[in-house]
Amino acid sequence: MQTTLTGRRAPADSSEGSADASSVVDSVLHALLSVGRLMRQPIDGDALDPSTFWLLKTVGHQGPMRVTELAGTSHLDTSTVSRHVAQLDRAGLVERTPDPADRRAHRIGLSPEGREALDNAYHRRRTLLSRGIGTWDAADVAQLDHLLGRFVNDVENLTADLEQA
Repeated sequence: MQTTLTGRRAPADSSEGSADASSVVDSVLHALLSVGRLMRQPIDGDALDPSTFWLLKTVGHQGPMRVTELAGTSHLDTSTVSRHVAQLDRAGLVERTPDPADRRAHRIGLSPEGREALDNAYHRRRTLLSRGIGTWDAADVAQLDHLLGRFVNDVENLTADLEQA
């Protein structure tokens, strides 16, 4: 029998499993929301507003894009993203360049200051997570990495399937 995220023992066989499946899902949901909250909170030294961090992260990983693309990728309203991009622009963290496909439109990309702020924010979060698993056995860390990767992939595939339906 394994221990769930809440510290309860997981059922050993499937006859007990269906009754406890929702409590395991609730436990995973609670853990994900808790970690998400921690990752969204400002950490000492952060120069980024938590509400704009994820937009900057998206642009940093996917490259320059139109505000409408950023809104779609982020699953946010275009007006909300426009407001946040304006905030990032005022802070000097993004640069606007003409869209080569349509010179009337602009693409949003990271400025050198934006890249530095994003790298610093990642460093602080990486440090926090490293401390959290610092005493763990290497095999446990590898298993967590494997299972989280699998979980994220499955949820992303499910979400994509639901969006297409």
